[in-house]
Amino acid sequence: MGPLDGVDVRVEGDVGVATDAAYLLSRYGASVRSSGESSRHASVTVSGRGCFPASARMSGPVLPCPGLPTAAPTRAAASLLALGALAAARVGGSVTVDVDSVAILLLQPLVLAHWYSAPPPVRVTPLRVGEGWAATELGAPGDADLFTLLLETDSFTDAEELSAAAQEWRLPVVPYRRAQAVQHWSLRRASRREQFHSGARQSEEPLAATQALAGVKVVDVTAMWAGPLCTWLLAQLGASVVSVESDARPDGMRAPHGGGIYPGGILEPGVNDRSAMFISLAAGKERANLDLRVKDDREAFALACAQADLRVDSLSRRARENLGIDDQSESGHGPAIVHLPAFSRGPSRDWVAYGTQVHAMSGLAWPAGSDEPIPAATAYVDGLGGIAAALASVVALYSAAQQPQAPILTASLMDAVDALPADRDHGALLRADPVPRVAELAEAHKARAVELPVAGVSLRHPASPFVSA
Repeated sequence: MGPLDGVDVRVEGDVGVATDAAYLLSRYGASVRSSGESSRHASVTVSGRGCFPASARMSGPVLPCPGLPTAAPTRAAASLLALGALAAARVGGSVTVDVDSVAILLLQPLVLAHWYSAPPPVRVTPLRVGEGWAATELGAPGDADLFTLLLETDSFTDAEELSAAAQEWRLPVVPYRRAQAVQHWSLRRASRREQFHSGARQSEEPLAATQALAGVKVVDVTAMWAGPLCTWLLAQLGASVVSVESDARPDGMRAPHGGGIYPGGILEPGVNDRSAMFISLAAGKERANLDLRVKDDREAFALACAQADLRVDSLSRRARENLGIDDQSESGHGPAIVHLPAFSRGPSRDWVAYGTQVHAMSGLAWPAGSDEPIPAATAYVDGLGGIAAALASVVALYSAAQQPQAPILTASLMDAVDALPADRDHGALLRADPVPRVAELAEAHKARAVELPVAGVSLRHPASPFVSA
């Protein structure tokens, strides 16, 4: 039994996208069938218990992205189709998923750099350690100095050994692993508290499918890329999102001291409202300045959660336990919850990692025939993870409607790349320069892009991938 038990799904069109959409929805318990017909435009149709008939359709064929694994855009498209169709099933109707948005959400830092006239982010070069390699994207202030100190404490001869030691210091360092050496992860067996039945909240008045989540209140306790992208997608579907961010511990994606994307490529030290990624992902949300280490703020947070339908967080288990917000009480009162860690099981369950590191550990970075690992053009796994977490959020909302105990789902970054096949071109596409493709995407999306004021000028940002059909 899964949260989508009783939901019937029909997939058709592009074989790769349809197959991935079937995989994603069936692992949540939906009954999925395929029309067996192949076409360039993939679609997903949802019906069954608790659903208004609804569908989502791609606006065109999904193309590979230079600089990313071949399968990444396919998985992103499938996730957006599943998300759009399931959200639309709350109110009925259909949505179209803009195909250019699929690539834009995976290449978002590069697209924003293009629009901001800023230098594009560079790939992080793997660190050679003995016979292996380590991914060392050290984004937080002070991490680089701490990592230098770690290297001075011992002579590491193995990337696995170095990574384990770095994680003890809470540094996001992981080993690159070969594609043929990685056993792909599958969803862990649901615990008793994560086994629930389906049931959708049905709107009394018809709404546009792109406003299917109107009236849904979301508390967002995430930072960086994946979590904020998840809640941004929910906001694009009509949800009201309150983002919890403390002045004492601002979101690292603000990048006020460097490492971000700024208008004209110019950093103004100490100014934290010019970062392209933060501005883009925060659009359409309300901010709550709450420090969850402070008792009064924690009480305000608990009140906000009591009034919310969903809480999305990217906090580690350790952080949730220390803050006393691990999950709901045994009575089950409170919102549905979606956790978005880097990993959800195994020895690395509590490791710190960004999308770059998950790419390294997934095996996708080291395809067969390549002599060394290949970093991706962007931390695309964060994009995939954000989309997957948005799908998990709609699944959780669907399940919560008729359940006495609100569901708790985990949608890790590693889950987002689960079962993706490694490239068979010896890494040619992964090494390719994405800049020409980014320029094409930026131009094609120009008419739909959202204009937001930044540093006294109006700059473009990605528009919603969902369009009412």
